[in-house]
Amino acid sequence: MKDNNTQESAQQQLSFAAIDIKVEQLVVAPTESRTGAGSWVRWGDGNQYPHFIGRMAKECNTLRACILGLADYVCGDDIVSTVPGAADIIRATAISAGTFGGWAWHVVRAKDGTLIPVEVLRVPFLRTDEDCQQFWYDEKWHKGSYGKHTVYGKWINQPGQQEGIVWVKLWGDDAYPEPCWSAAVKSALTEIGTDDYHLGNIERGFMASYILNINNGIVPTDDEKKAIEREIARKLFGAHNAGRVMLSFNRNKDFMTTTQKLDSADFSDKYMQLDKHSARQIFTAFRANPNLFGVATESNGFNSEEYEQAFKLFNRTMVLPIQRRIIDVWEKLYGPGTLTIKPFTLEGTTSANIVD
Repeated sequence: MKDNNTQESAQQQLSFAAIDIKVEQLVVAPTESRTGAGSWVRWGDGNQYPHFIGRMAKECNTLRACILGLADYVCGDDIVSTVPGAADIIRATAISAGTFGGWAWHVVRAKDGTLIPVEVLRVPFLRTDEDCQQFWYDEKWHKGSYGKHTVYGKWINQPGQQEGIVWVKLWGDDAYPEPCWSAAVKSALTEIGTDDYHLGNIERGFMASYILNINNGIVPTDDEKKAIEREIARKLFGAHNAGRVMLSFNRNKDFMTTTQKLDSADFSDKYMQLDKHSARQIFTAFRANPNLFGVATESNGFNSEEYEQAFKLFNRTMVLPIQRRIIDVWEKLYGPGTLTIKPFTLEGTTSANIVD
C-alpha cells in the first residue's frame, strides 16, 4: 500500500479537465406575476416568455413550417373584405395566433366616427393587467429596461371611444394566451440544438467527444486549466460548439490517458432519431399530419388521399375555429358580411385578383 507522499505524487502526475461545449438553451416558464395594484402582469420568468416563444418560432424549422402552414390554411384561397388591407391584417393575425395562441388589434376611430383598418400589434411588446382591461405597449420589454409605455384601454366599441385594444386569447385562461404548441417547447429546443450540433461539426471538421493529451511535464493550476480550455475551444471548435472534450494534463507520456475517442459509432444516427422524435412531437402539438406541410411520411410517402383525410381533421379542429374567431371579432368591429375567407384548396384560387 502506497504512503501519503506516494499517493500525492501519483495524483500530481495526471490531471483531467473537461470542456463542456454545448449550446445553452434556457426554457422560460410561462409564469405570470403582478407588478403592483392596477399595473401590468409580468409574462414569464423575467418577463421574457413571449420573446422566448418568438425565438423558438424563428429558429426551429419544423415549428416555423407548422406556424406558417397554419396561417396559409387560415387565410384560405382568398380574403374578401370591404376594409382596405384586410388580407395583410388576417395574415399577420393568423401568424400571431399560431405563434403565441392569440393576437392584439389596435383599433382607432377616425374623425368622422368610422373605424380605420386595425393594426396587428406585436404580441411580445404588449402587457396587460389581470383583468385585461388596460394594456401597456413597450418595445423594450425584452431588454430588461423599460422605456416609455404607451397605455391603451380595452376596446369596448362605445360612442366617443377613440382607440383601444382588442385582445383575443385562443388558448389560455390567464392574462396572456398560451401557444397550442406550448407542450412541445422542449422538442423545439431539441431540434435547434441538433442543428447547432451538426453545424458545429461542419465548421470544425472535428467530431466532438475526444481526449486531448497534453504531455508537457507541467500540471497547470485550476485557473491555468480554464485558460487553456477556453483557448482550445476558441481555436478548434468555432462559434457553434457541440459535444464534450476532455483534456488530460500529464507529467509525461507514461501517464498518458489511453482512451482516444469517446463517442459511439452510431452517434449521428442517434441525433437523427432524436430529430425525428422532436419533429413528431411538434406536429402532434398542432394536431397535424406532416403531409399537411409537404413532409412525406415514412410509411407511404406523400399522396393526395392521405392529405385529404388529414386536412379534413386539421381543418375541423384547428383551422375553422381560428377562422370563425377572426370573423366573429372582425364583424363586431366593422359589421356583418365585411369579411369572407374562401376555404383552402390545393388548386388555389382561380380568380384573376389573387390576394397574397
